[in-house]
Amino acid sequence: MNLLPLLALFLFSLSFLHADERVKRIQSHVQYLSSDSLEGRAPGTKGNVLAAEYIKKQFKNIGLQPYNQADYFQEFSIVTDILLNTKGNALSISLGKKEHALKLQKEFIPLGISDTGMANCPIVFAGYGISSPADNYDDYAGIDVKNALVIVLRGAPEQDSPHGNLSQFAGLRGKAMTAKEKGAKALLCLSGSQFPDSLMPLRFEQGGKVDGMLILNALTSTVETHLPELKVTSLENEIKSSKKPASKIIADHSMNIHVSLSEKKVQTSNVIGYIPGTDPSKKNEVIVIGAHFDHLGWGGEGSGTLASSKESAIHHGADDNASGTAGMIETAEAIAKNPLKRPVMFIGFTAEERGLLGSAHFVKNPTIGLDSIAMMINMDMIGRLKDGKLNIGGIGTSSQFKSIVDSIGKLHPLTLSYTEDGFGPSDHASFYGKEKPVLFFFTGLHGDYHRPSDTWEKINYDGESTIVQMVMQTLAAIDAKNQKPDYIKVKSSAQPGQAMSFKVSLGITPDYSDHPKGMRITGVREGGAGEKAGLIADDIIVKLGSTVIKNVYDYTFALGKFKAGDSTNVTVLRGPREDKEVELQVTFPVKK
Repeated sequence: MNLLPLLALFLFSLSFLHADERVKRIQSHVQYLSSDSLEGRAPGTKGNVLAAEYIKKQFKNIGLQPYNQADYFQEFSIVTDILLNTKGNALSISLGKKEHALKLQKEFIPLGISDTGMANCPIVFAGYGISSPADNYDDYAGIDVKNALVIVLRGAPEQDSPHGNLSQFAGLRGKAMTAKEKGAKALLCLSGSQFPDSLMPLRFEQGGKVDGMLILNALTSTVETHLPELKVTSLENEIKSSKKPASKIIADHSMNIHVSLSEKKVQTSNVIGYIPGTDPSKKNEVIVIGAHFDHLGWGGEGSGTLASSKESAIHHGADDNASGTAGMIETAEAIAKNPLKRPVMFIGFTAEERGLLGSAHFVKNPTIGLDSIAMMINMDMIGRLKDGKLNIGGIGTSSQFKSIVDSIGKLHPLTLSYTEDGFGPSDHASFYGKEKPVLFFFTGLHGDYHRPSDTWEKINYDGESTIVQMVMQTLAAIDAKNQKPDYIKVKSSAQPGQAMSFKVSLGITPDYSDHPKGMRITGVREGGAGEKAGLIADDIIVKLGSTVIKNVYDYTFALGKFKAGDSTNVTVLRGPREDKEVELQVTFPVKK
């Protein structure tokens, strides 16, 4: 019998004699990080900087070293807002030599997904701007919108049936992409009966602009005044009653459009600390422990209250993810007192809520060679343990994990559930995409998720302390093994949320951060359509079917066109210079 793992667990458990003190420290970390003074820790804000400084201070006091970066911080920039330039924004309606200029921010406004530029266009009304032949509905059937400005209504024809097939095409980005593919230069959205006749806000949207498209919103009443042929209520009623489009060319009129927007970029930072191992022969088997410390600030995109509340409020993010950050700090304190044989790198990730940007930046610009990373453990939302139920993701990504976690789980009053896959909506996915085994500790979603009500007093601190103890014991058991965890590519499974959103899947994990050439793939699932087609990690998708791909939102728009059994081409760039163009054939499988 190999007693080494049991001995390691026993020795490591000596650090748990003062569990009450750990509970108090966890509560102190969570209270500060989720306090009003940090204002929700959105990247680029003072609160986010204060959170990063707090983590740095904890690392420094504990005795962690900075590793290959100055002062614990790994800085990078992200886009946080879109701004209306003081000059260069105009919209006018012309009939012959008569021209009427609309008032900026009173009668019209450019939208955050618009490109910058100018155009003079003929005008076409295209209903709701939806083209879905599979649903026997196409607002573009029989009309030519090449080089035109397309006027579309917000929403979808099935306003009384939000779960109808056409409601999935109600998003404005998708309407702009459809208009672009049909050859239009600009899109003007108006409110029909589903929405008040008021201007939409100009705000930054994750995914950025739709390249080559000028996208605006205007008051319906103003546009109707200067386009007598456009009777929005009458046309809308015709579409709803006939269940057919009522698209039409607005003859003799044109629109002159100028859009000038600029991006606001801010600096933000991952926070990285390092504890050397005690065995020099294991120095290139680094274990990464991570947790994201950012949250949603005052709300906005991603907020669970966005649709129901008109007022912004601090989104405290106590569980998401002050809890995981506190767990990471406590784990660092324990390991600093009892170092493992292997080095351990602790990373507080920023900008996770904006699409795993912090962890994606790290794996692209690692402060330590990726080949030196043995595995990664992620703690995200570990503060709401209820009925002892704990989910552990990535359990199938190494042959070592299941037996270790099973054994340790029996030492605690916990009911464990497992997810085999190493992909998922948190920072461990960035590491699994680089073929690293991962474990993800998670107590589940709840009614306060992404809402201002995710506050410190709702955290189960005793429960979190138990989870932190389990993480430490898992680390000790893994470290007691001479062989580092092997990597297993788990057979493809549906990405969370994907099955509900799309009829098909490529079986890839996209990189949500911007890339100048297209959308980078961070991981390819075994047995998925993408792997069978020949896609590999770090490929950059530039075209899927007829859609040019610039980012993940172009990709999801393109994906929504296909159904099971369809085949199409996917074009990627690959190679160290990202300049080798490869065209592959992909077939979306039919579920059996």
